[in-house]
Amino acid sequence: MSTIYITQKDATFKVQGQYFKVFREEKQRFYIRITNISQFIIFGNIKLPKDVMQIVRLNQIPVSYFTENGEYVGRLENISPSPVKYLTYQRQRLHDIEFNRATAESIIWAKLHNQQTFLQSWTRYYVDQTIQRALNYLQLLMDNLSLAPSIDELHEYIQEADKTYYSAVASLLSFETSDSHITAKEISRFLDLGNQLLHQYVYTHLQTVGLHPGYGILYRDGYHELPLAWDFSAEFRAPIVDDLVLNFVRHLTKTNGNGNGNGKRIHSHIQRFLQHWEGKLKTFVLHPYAGEVSYRQCIDLQVREYISSLLGDVEYYRPLALKFHPNHSSFTNIAENKKPVLSLVK
Repeated sequence: MSTIYITQKDATFKVQGQYFKVFREEKQRFYIRITNISQFIIFGNIKLPKDVMQIVRLNQIPVSYFTENGEYVGRLENISPSPVKYLTYQRQRLHDIEFNRATAESIIWAKLHNQQTFLQSWTRYYVDQTIQRALNYLQLLMDNLSLAPSIDELHEYIQEADKTYYSAVASLLSFETSDSHITAKEISRFLDLGNQLLHQYVYTHLQTVGLHPGYGILYRDGYHELPLAWDFSAEFRAPIVDDLVLNFVRHLTKTNGNGNGNGKRIHSHIQRFLQHWEGKLKTFVLHPYAGEVSYRQCIDLQVREYISSLLGDVEYYRPLALKFHPNHSSFTNIAENKKPVLSLVK
């Protein structure tokens, strides 16, 4: 399944038979079978033609909208009329305090663990008191998760951890961009964009396997749209989004950025970021139970692990806890050598 990123205003689209085709400057740029499209992500004020929108509705393909600068605007949801496969089980577990507490604790532990591992991977380049304090505090919180009396208390652990962790990330970013033209606002925009792309990707995957995204474990309040997607995103933000942004910023710093004019530069950066994002999802890591798999497969494995716990096939939900290997050059353990195949309108 492929994500279609639309970033160019002068691109045109056609539906011919079972295929979605993209044209630019009267030349066909690429085509893809409609059944292989998982979602559309549109940047800027670009409207899909009526025949494409009809295909979107008939195939329940999600569409997300961002500004030209990469700020999230909203999404068009196409809900399937068919019953959600695991909805009955999700409703049954809704009031299972023991199940929800155990699952929430597992997710939070993995989130903190991966945040700590991510920071450790970058201390080879730079470390200061802020980073060391964050490493120590994350370990302290992990050791004391079982002492939290409720999920609400666990939320406080997340909030405290994020304050300390993102202070350390800011310190790392400040070091990496000390001689760069890249602003803190641009970096924040990349982090927000990455988190939204991750959330949307997880959401489309939940739809595919038959989980209702509205039945979350950690995020249940009205401030978090599609809370179950945010639950699964928690384990992946540090290794996928944060690591991607830091590497991307380092790459821009080395190349001194490109693009003439602020608007063109931002547009160029977003196109590059999307390429790096797709490449990141195709990156291979060592999964603690499945061995060498891509991040896409990791997300699928964690979702299916949750389904197994939901059905009672396994005793508890096993979270994704990645390990840092000092001999490797980045947080990810094994990089895929193949060039990513992108569905990016250029």
